[in-house]
Amino acid sequence: MDTGQDDPTGLPASAAALYRAALGPAGASAYLPVIARFEERGRSAMVWNTRAALGQLAWLVYWRLWGAALAQAGLALAAAAALGWLWMRAEGVPTGIRIGLTASALVLWCALPGLWGMAWLHRGLRERVAAAVEQADSFQEAVERLERSEYGWRVAGLVAAAAVLVVVALLAGVVGQQWRPAAVGAAQVQSPAPPQRAPRLLPSPPVASPTEAPPATPAVLPVQAPVEPVAAAPTPAAPEPVLRPRPRGFGVNVGMFAREANAERAKARLVEAGLPVLDDPIESARGPLTRVRVGPFERREEAEQAAAKVRALGLEARVYAP
Repeated sequence: MDTGQDDPTGLPASAAALYRAALGPAGASAYLPVIARFEERGRSAMVWNTRAALGQLAWLVYWRLWGAALAQAGLALAAAAALGWLWMRAEGVPTGIRIGLTASALVLWCALPGLWGMAWLHRGLRERVAAAVEQADSFQEAVERLERSEYGWRVAGLVAAAAVLVVVALLAGVVGQQWRPAAVGAAQVQSPAPPQRAPRLLPSPPVASPTEAPPATPAVLPVQAPVEPVAAAPTPAAPEPVLRPRPRGFGVNVGMFAREANAERAKARLVEAGLPVLDDPIESARGPLTRVRVGPFERREEAEQAAAKVRALGLEARVYAP
């Protein structure tokens, strides 16, 4: 077996031929120089690979790195579950922190294959090359075995990678659709109602006492008796605003509407779905609003079921606790 250092990458000719056969023409031109550096050092290392960072599971599946693909898929499921809890359940966490944690998780998910993808590929290629050499009777047969395996998997790998991309996109859309109502509900900031001013009562003019004697009229010239002033009726006090207490139990916040027509349409759709509807007028800095809610419910499970029905109607829904 030839071990001369006559390959442009610096690898022995035999090792370079085996790696080229395992990578294929396109893969060899892109990744063989990095593989050669790993072989020269005797170990793999972190090297940034944009294709692996963007391709994610599709890139790992194409290169048949099944162990790394399963680990990356498990990490994605765990991150989706954690972020789902963060957006749907952790109501006390500020929206800015939620957005920051979500962005950090996405960056980490892309950075792992981007930094370690070449190391995983190097290890997988070494195992594939070692198995081919062990099963073949000659060096040329090992090269041909690797070439046949790479060529036969090329089309199937592209199809599998495309299928993985479609599945990931669909799952991302479903998760995003579930997070969106919670994100919008967490971003809504309810402005406190302006303080109600106490009505000002106008002072009433003095009313003549019935016990007072009328003034004496002169006997010489008749003078018209003075007209007593009529007491002005006091201005009635404005009625105190009625503050509706928050219903006891769990409920679902649907939204706050600036237009009464939009609020009525939303209420009509909720009533048609058989849901108990509550509406409250609220004064805010933007003007009068109408808050529409569903409930109350004794258990959170009932509120979650009602929220699912509300989302099915195309409306926003956020469960609140008593």
